[in-house]
Amino acid sequence: MSFSPITKEDYLKRFEKTKKIMKEKELDLLIVFSDAWRHGNCRYLTGIKPYPGFFSDVPGYNQALITIPCDGDPTLFWCDHTIHWAKRGICGLLSEEPWICVKPWSEIDNVIRDLISKNKLKNIGFEGKDIIPWQVYELLKSSFENEPIETNIIKLQRRIKSEKEIKLLEIASNINDRICEELVKGIIKRGVTEKVVQRKIEELGHSMGAEYVDANFMESRNVGWGHAIDRKIKDGDILSLHVILQYEGYCSDNDRIMGIGTITKKEKELAEITKEALKNYLKAVKPGVEAMEAIIAAVNTHEYVEAGEEGAGASGHGIGLEGEEELINEWVFEKGMVFTATTGAYNKEIKTTWATEDVVVVTDKGARLLTKFPIDYIIP
Repeated sequence: MSFSPITKEDYLKRFEKTKKIMKEKELDLLIVFSDAWRHGNCRYLTGIKPYPGFFSDVPGYNQALITIPCDGDPTLFWCDHTIHWAKRGICGLLSEEPWICVKPWSEIDNVIRDLISKNKLKNIGFEGKDIIPWQVYELLKSSFENEPIETNIIKLQRRIKSEKEIKLLEIASNINDRICEELVKGIIKRGVTEKVVQRKIEELGHSMGAEYVDANFMESRNVGWGHAIDRKIKDGDILSLHVILQYEGYCSDNDRIMGIGTITKKEKELAEITKEALKNYLKAVKPGVEAMEAIIAAVNTHEYVEAGEEGAGASGHGIGLEGEEELINEWVFEKGMVFTATTGAYNKEIKTTWATEDVVVVTDKGARLLTKFPIDYIIP
């Protein structure tokens, strides 16, 4: 399966939109920093992300920096040792020059200093100051006459997904659903260990087209996010499944609780409460509505949700080029926003939680679920 509709023209439009916002904010230059683990801004603007290697003492390794003059062309700065890899990633061939200027990290100080001085740039925005290593920021700071202004220009753009992006997110969620469907056909069964199931999740994800799969599978009545162990699955278990995967750069984040065999009436009740909480959450999602209103609607479903203990409650985070982006607490919903809706119910008497996490698209009328696999699945 292969579907990658994001083109060079799409990236160029993103730069033009960024420049338009810069003019409105009277910024002469925007500097955008990303690293291998918070790579969304770089991948959003160029289609590639810094390589997650281990040579942290090599300048620019695991990092990327983009300069965007309000009047002029953007430049991507990349580690000297892997710059050819970056160019190939952007244009697909080493024999071609990429559509964006790519310069080695070792030139970053001189190039930015010349750019600012020759063009007499005064107002400089900086995005990614919260993640940039201090020594790198200090190096850049020597080129600025004034302290850069912290911005969220790219962050706000990334909240609203295009139809192409939503299609990729839908494919990623479909892979996650199909993994669940395969798991309950006989992979998850009595006597099989948690580790065996977790390895199978990763194998299935890659075979279905995912480029990255991060699986967490374990027996946990309290929805712990720990590690799979050699414990064997048995009748009556409550199983916690958490999978973040990526397809052509775009992610799915799926939490599912599954019962196996004979589970109690009270545990089944938690599953029903969790379903109802998600229903109330989604019912409140509409353009113009504050995200906290939807979260509160879910929390008010039942006292087991409201308590907020051991994975209970409700929350949400953005999703797109990164599996877990910003919390949505301060959002006001707009058409095209994509986020994960999380709800959970905890019964402290039986010390058990049932929870779910689903990928949601805000439409012009409400919410559309990209995650389809049932919330209350019981494996016979």
